[in-house]
Amino acid sequence: MKVEFGVDLVTKEILLADGIDADSWRLWPSGDRRLMKDKQVYRELKEVTSEALNVVKDNFIWIAEKVQLLSRSPQACGGRVVVLMGSCADSEIGIKIRERCAALGLGCELRVTSAHKGPDTTLKIVAEYESDGLPTVFIAVAGRSNGLGPTVAGNTTWPVINCPPAAADWGAQDVWSSLRLPSGIGCTTILSPEGAAMHAAQSFALSDHVIWAKLRAARLNTWIDLRQCDKKFTDRLADIKLNGKK
Repeated sequence: MKVEFGVDLVTKEILLADGIDADSWRLWPSGDRRLMKDKQVYRELKEVTSEALNVVKDNFIWIAEKVQLLSRSPQACGGRVVVLMGSCADSEIGIKIRERCAALGLGCELRVTSAHKGPDTTLKIVAEYESDGLPTVFIAVAGRSNGLGPTVAGNTTWPVINCPPAAADWGAQDVWSSLRLPSGIGCTTILSPEGAAMHAAQSFALSDHVIWAKLRAARLNTWIDLRQCDKKFTDRLADIKLNGKK
């Protein structure tokens, strides 16, 4: 497909100046040009007949059906993130994770449960989410001795991410309960709430094109910010050399 875009001279923003429709792309199912479904079929008609126009019509009906797959709400996403918090004191981190998930097009639910104080309830919650068949990534947010993430990871086949609060007093010691795991258990540990949400999104991006695209856009924006920051300092250095300033 092709699109036309430009740069706003005032805001420096990249602006899409094109429509994305059947006029913008060429569609060859399985890469076979003979099966093309786009407007080129009409262009290459040697004679415009009722039969030929019906073929074009059928092609555009097929396109309209496929286009519906390109857009969907976070609720229709092929998966979800469930944040399990050890207590209400962990809600600030849970909310940050949920906000980042929403920005990436992921549905996110917050639950409170303690693997130490209510292991039966914790496992029941995990079983509830496993039972409906919707792919899920669990993010465990628990301070002090984090038994929540390892306990969940030891009792589910879904991915589990530890995101323990890094307190200033005992944080350096507490984090070992998330890093040093019993044998046979695998779960990732990420201290940044935004990073934990990003990692969960990467799991779904393997099969969800919308989340994949949002992650790619986030990477591009980060790259642009770095280039702009670098240009700011190089321009300043050039100005210093030109004017002999220190």
